[in-house]
Amino acid sequence: MFKNISTPPSFSLLKKGGFYLLLHEDYKETFLQQGVGDLKNLLHQHDSNTHYFSGRTPHPSILLQNGNRMVIRQYSHGGWLRAITGSLFFFGTRSFRELSLTEEIRSCGIPTIEPIAAIHRTLLSPFYQPFLLTLEVPGALNPIQYLQRMGPRPSREHLLHKREIIRSAGLLLRKFHQAGFYHADLQLKNLLVVGDQVLIIDFDRSYRKKTLSEREKMKNLLRLNRSVEKWKRSGLLITRTDRWRFLLAYAGGNQEILKVMQRVPRTYFIGLFFHRIGWAIEDRVRG
Repeated sequence: MFKNISTPPSFSLLKKGGFYLLLHEDYKETFLQQGVGDLKNLLHQHDSNTHYFSGRTPHPSILLQNGNRMVIRQYSHGGWLRAITGSLFFFGTRSFRELSLTEEIRSCGIPTIEPIAAIHRTLLSPFYQPFLLTLEVPGALNPIQYLQRMGPRPSREHLLHKREIIRSAGLLLRKFHQAGFYHADLQLKNLLVVGDQVLIIDFDRSYRKKTLSEREKMKNLLRLNRSVEKWKRSGLLITRTDRWRFLLAYAGGNQEILKVMQRVPRTYFIGLFFHRIGWAIEDRVRG
């Protein structure tokens, strides 16, 4: 099962009971002492200082002995599969693959979070539960939170910072794609703003190729644009100029990319129309 998983530098693979653990050497002893395999017990030990990040399921963040905080992400299915299988997966090594890819992305100098462990909890074969453990980035906000904090009437200083952040996001994605990485779910919630820097996160089902095709790059850009459309409907302060600022930074003077964006297939806009209908239905149900 784990033959095709390359163990990144500074990590080691261990088996403990029904758990396979891919652990960073700097945290191995801490994990084993605190019982990282038994996550329920681990969370119970740190219940008083645990806080949660939102996601498909809440991600708890606990305080480690060295003063860092660790975020625990349990994988779960989306859509109709979630009601049937929840957090159970069939075959595969999902968290191990994401950890390895995240370390590969970090090695290319692309800003992202730091993984410190992946857990593969075996149940009744071939079912398993995957977990990914990463260091919390203090003060990080996703772009939605960042823009919401700015408010409807941002100051000139805030507007200038917003422009720099948008430009940084375009440069980041260009570097990401030039290195051959494809993001399987590129949306606003999978970017983080930390001071003047933008990070890209959550690489489940993502991959790397020697060279990405223009179609793959465009698919990522359009997925991100769809996310922007969705949150703009909720009042998020994103203008047409903001989008062009992002695209100009991403294109980096490559006129072909801008021409391709201007020739976006009509099928995308038809698809976006149906997404808008879905969002409207969601709003009514929530209301």
